[in-house]
Parts: sequence; C-alpha cells; structure tokens
Amino acid sequence: MQGDVGMSRTGLLLDFGGVVTTDFYGALGAFCRREGLPEDAIVTALATPTGHEVLAGVESGTLPQREYEQALAKLLGLDADRLLHRALSDLRPRLEVYRLVARARAAGVRVAVLSNSWGTGAFDPYTGYDLQEQFDAVVISDQVRLRKPDPAIYRLAADRIGIRPEACVFVDDTPRNLPPAEELGMATVLFTDTASGIAEIERLLTLT
Repeated sequence: MQGDVGMSRTGLLLDFGGVVTTDFYGALGAFCRREGLPEDAIVTALATPTGHEVLAGVESGTLPQREYEQALAKLLGLDADRLLHRALSDLRPRLEVYRLVARARAAGVRVAVLSNSWGTGAFDPYTGYDLQEQFDAVVISDQVRLRKPDPAIYRLAADRIGIRPEACVFVDDTPRNLPPAEELGMATVLFTDTASGIAEIERLLTLT
C-alpha cells in the first residue's frame, strides 16, 4: 500500500476481478479443483510464453475471445466449450465494495472501474454488475486497446473521471499492476482482504 494521506484525493480506480467482484484467484482455483487440476493450473499456464502471449492478446483486443478460450483450453488439457464461463462462474459482486463506492460518490469522489478483460464475445463477465449505473466511468482493456500495467490505461481512466492521476487511489489484487500507478503519483492499495482493503481506501480518501 502506498500513498500520502495528507493529500486530498478525489478519484478512485478499482480493478474489476477480485475487487469489484469476490476473490478472482479463488474462483480460478475452485474451477481448477472441479476440473481435477492443481489449484494454480490457470495461473501457471498463463505464465508460460504461450499463455503470456495469448493473455496479452485478448486483454489488448488483438486476439478474439474464442481463440483465447481455445488456446487456454489447450494449455490446460480441457474442453474449450464455455471455458471462461466455467472458470469464472463463482464470481459475485463484492457488496462491501459497492457500499464503499456509493459512500465515496456521495462524498464527491469520482469512481471508475479499470479492468483487464478476457475479451468481448459470447461470454461477458460484466453482466449483472450494473457498472454503468454504479460507477462514473468503466474502462475495459480490450475496448480501449490498452492493458494494465501500461501506464497509458491508468492515465486514460483518470481522464475519464476528470481527476489528475496524482489525486487518484488505484486498487488492484495483482501486485504487478501497482507500480505504474505509483509512478504516476497515484496512491495504491493491494486488495487481498476485504476489511483491510476497504479500511485503507477509506483512509486514503479520508472517508468517515
């Protein structure tokens, strides 16, 4: 966690999977167990050269979702049919974060979702989250052809809510996504626990 509590911060950028939703990596692990794979099988597969390449492609919008699904299925040795739906079926809205967002917006804080996507296609992981109604802006990587940790997507998200980067708090559950935000002057929160993560966001935004 990084940031100067003395600075007035009026922008909040939230990762989708694992922050706005319930535990992202936990959902992937549960899926792997259901499929008879090691709990970290997806994370391990995506860390291989092929996995890294296809993930970068789908997140940046250069690889169609279906091709990504097929490539991931091949890496895992699984059937590709509805693979992404199966892998992410345990995710739900994190209600504590939704309540925080409502309080922050009521206090004048502008709030955006900043998400690396698994592509636009038959499976839409954002269905049922009311993102357009609950947030001031929604930035999805494949739609803007940028992906975290490219600094350009952090600047874009801050611009979409009309707040300078150095007046923003950025929250993500993946450690490698935090340093580029910090370099832009954002305060950052590594969100690994709901209660402590929300408490740190409240501290940085001086919410009571």
